Amino acid sequence: VNLSGWDAATIRIEPSGHVTLRVGVSSHGQSHETSLAQIAAEELGVAVSDVTVLHGDTAVSPYGMGTFASRSAVAGGGATLLAARALREKLLQIAAHLLEAPVDDLELAGGRVGVRGSPERALTLREIAQVAYYTIFRLPPGLEPGLEVTRAYDPPLGTFSNGAQAAVVEIDPETGAVRILRWVIVEDCGRAINPRVVAGQVHGGATQGLAGALYEEVRYDDNGQLLTASYLDYLIPTATEVPAFELDMLHTPSPITMGGFKGMGEGGTISPPAVVANAIRDALHPLPVRLNRLPLTPERVLEAIAQARQAPAASPP
Repeated sequence: VNLSGWDAATIRIEPSGHVTLRVGVSSHGQSHETSLAQIAAEELGVAVSDVTVLHGDTAVSPYGMGTFASRSAVAGGGATLLAARALREKLLQIAAHLLEAPVDDLELAGGRVGVRGSPERALTLREIAQVAYYTIFRLPPGLEPGLEVTRAYDPPLGTFSNGAQAAVVEIDPETGAVRILRWVIVEDCGRAINPRVVAGQVHGGATQGLAGALYEEVRYDDNGQLLTASYLDYLIPTATEVPAFELDMLHTPSPITMGGFKGMGEGGTISPPAVVANAIRDALHPLPVRLNRLPLTPERVLEAIAQARQAPAASPP
């Protein structure tokens, strides 16, 4: 089935001046509640704590394509940005009318709209919202009541982030155990909305990729009986096994997306299997070790070493 990539956001300034953002993308650990709130807060000149993000409930969320394929910041963030900018324009229109000042002379910050150079001439978002909802006869002629906007955004293709990872490992040739000495990651996700959230996603993704490279495996016996049905048998890395990832971030905004955002949710997970296999292969050089099955458990590393030692020497050129 061919699906479109669009998503939507509805943003509303309540009569209290608080901001409610409803989005089609749904957070299951990516911290949308923080990142999307930041986008809205920056455009509307309010604190992040003044924005409530609602998601994951079809009774309140606008229709959208949901969360998958590293698209939430690009699609959901783009829709949020469009909605917030449209609401900002309406907010300034009302404020300009009430303050009897040109829109270009107004500034929006700290939850207030004021006239540049005249700090005493200002209105809070709550005061403007009270007019928009309750005393609509004070609105500019022809302007609809309320402060609510819905916008959809269909991002272009090719918004992937860029990244690279490298590791230094140590192999015990007697046991096949792999010890990670250093792990370096460089990630470029365009405009990082919240670097701390980005770091958390990269660290979590790299840990998941490392788990698949060295530990996690679903095994069955010859009769099809699952042998790794519990965490007693199915290995996952703990804090003891996960290295202290060294992360550096580049910020190269995408020229083709709203806000310059790039999807980066999967980058941390994809590299580790190849990184681990290549590092092990390099550590065992000059043995002609072949590594073609994951996870690279001590048993498989020892098996690869034994096969390499038994391999006939390459004939001279």
